Amino acid sequence: MKTPRSRPSRRARAEQTLALAECARVCTGYLAGLTAGEDAGGPPSVGPGPARTALVAALGAMLGTAPPPRRAAVGGELFDTLLRAGERAVEAGGERELLLAVELADKALALRGKSRAAWRLRAHALDALGRTEAAVAAYERQLALGSTHPETPVLLAALRERQECLAAALGLFPEDTAAGGAAAAGREFAAAVGAEAPPDVVREAFTAYVGEQVDRYGAGDARVRELAARYGAYCRILDEGRMADPLLAGVRPVGVADFRAHVAGKTACVVVGPGRFEAAGDYELVVRCDDFRGGERADVHAVADPGCESWHRPAGVRLVFADPGETWRAAVRRAVPGAQDGLGDVSLRRPLQDPALLGDGGWGPETSAAFTVLRLLDHLDVSPRLDVHGAGRLRPDVGRWIVSRAKDRTKTRTALR
Repeated sequence: MKTPRSRPSRRARAEQTLALAECARVCTGYLAGLTAGEDAGGPPSVGPGPARTALVAALGAMLGTAPPPRRAAVGGELFDTLLRAGERAVEAGGERELLLAVELADKALALRGKSRAAWRLRAHALDALGRTEAAVAAYERQLALGSTHPETPVLLAALRERQECLAAALGLFPEDTAAGGAAAAGREFAAAVGAEAPPDVVREAFTAYVGEQVDRYGAGDARVRELAARYGAYCRILDEGRMADPLLAGVRPVGVADFRAHVAGKTACVVVGPGRFEAAGDYELVVRCDDFRGGERADVHAVADPGCESWHRPAGVRLVFADPGETWRAAVRRAVPGAQDGLGDVSLRRPLQDPALLGDGGWGPETSAAFTVLRLLDHLDVSPRLDVHGAGRLRPDVGRWIVSRAKDRTKTRTALR
């Protein structure tokens, strides 16, 4: 015998009726706005084209699926149609369409407050509008409800890294980004960030601000170089995002900010070449490069050799250095699921040649993993102790660079901090 379904309470039915009526009002209001044109005022809408046609069709399908008000009941078909309309609005991408997507997501959540898909739709629309704090909260709510969608942690990490880039950039020249500061572009940049303007508006203001500071202080100024690095990281995240989970073998993607936080405050050593290393216990972070033996500790594993055979050996964070991008992607696909806790994302694939990170040219495309990761750690400058073991195995020009910066040397160890 079938268990009878529990009928919604009178209050629940009334709330559903109100939510559905609001959905119809929002959709018809958007459609009416298209015929009225932008002369009617309000935020700009996307122009005619396939994206807007798909959105209009989705809105029509949703309005056609809705039941009469007196028989309001939210079935799966209606709810899915509502979400699809919101997704088409995000894909259309105009400001009016994104605001429509937020409204549709809110109506969906009024109907089903624990819908992970509705929270995800809300996060996508808010992110595209530049409302980062609210987007982060929506992604966090989606995860708290048990979402297993592979993109969500990646998108959330990208949002947080963008926030960090902007906060750091604003803090470098506080005298120029204050309300009464002398730098016009600095004031406009701070205003765009403070108002949570759309990402393309923030990027335009950020670009002008970087140019202004280069002109005022010179490209060699330490704060200008850090500002340029933050700008490059911000633009890279907007253009490329963070690597999707399948490519990273199901592990946590590690960007520049993540790696800096991972090594900050820890004593570190870079071990060049395989072999027994007796002093591992003296360091909080042991960095292995390319091939190493089973059972050897590897808090960080740096790989630049395409023939590396140590992918299966356990490591904390695995960094893969390769260029161009296709070569790097092919190398990353060799990562073994479960063999590492984190895997470097695209922002760490070529730190020496990347002007947004080190931009340390002149070393050539075949720089070893050992020197690349050592130079990265030296640049980040967050480790109180940084040693190299086996520096004599490196190229002569690299050896000269290390010796010129050495604070202390023994037969096997060179200290840079």
